[in-house]
Amino acid sequence: MMKILVVGAHLDDIELACGGTLAKAIQAGHKVKTIIMSQSGYTNYDGKIMRRNNDAVIEGTNALHVLGITDIEILDFPTKNIPHDSTTIDAIDTRIAKFDPDVIFCHHPFDTHQAHVGVSKSTISAARRKNTVFMFEPIVPSGRSFVPFHPQMYVDITDVMDKKIESLKLHTTEYHKFGEEWITGVTCRAGFRGYEIGKPYAEAFEVLRCELDFGKRTFL
Repeated sequence: MMKILVVGAHLDDIELACGGTLAKAIQAGHKVKTIIMSQSGYTNYDGKIMRRNNDAVIEGTNALHVLGITDIEILDFPTKNIPHDSTTIDAIDTRIAKFDPDVIFCHHPFDTHQAHVGVSKSTISAARRKNTVFMFEPIVPSGRSFVPFHPQMYVDITDVMDKKIESLKLHTTEYHKFGEEWITGVTCRAGFRGYEIGKPYAEAFEVLRCELDFGKRTFL
């Protein structure tokens, strides 16, 4: 059994980027812990409330449960402004030391969402003593950066694609905001990544570093 730690900025980031991969890992008997750095409520630039913290927490918890994830820790960093500083690094570092993961997943550092960038850089800093770190693929509008994401590792999620979509639809406020096109975009991306490896659906990751250990059972 491997221990897998996933660090996301917001409730829905993990489901969007690697929900299928985590569902497969759990099905294979591996242990998954998720850390979400904010309660994820936010207002629009004009002050309109787009999502309340309580709604985000309920929706996000239910969505992760669909994937089989029960070890969920939600921190209280500001939704839009999660910094790359010692406070954020220490929060992640403490949990890495306690959980002692074999594999860590985090945001791509060249995301265009400032909170995603802060979480990515802080996770990379905190994971400096860990040998296997994968970065998940940003999705529009967060992925439109001047430094592209490089897909290097793929996971076939065909048999859990329905779970991934079900989990996203449980984010009711976000689903209502973006509409069915949100689900279509996620499905098409998974289809394209699947096409690249000859499967119906897949998720892709960029490798920060990876230890090949023949004594461990892989989750792929």
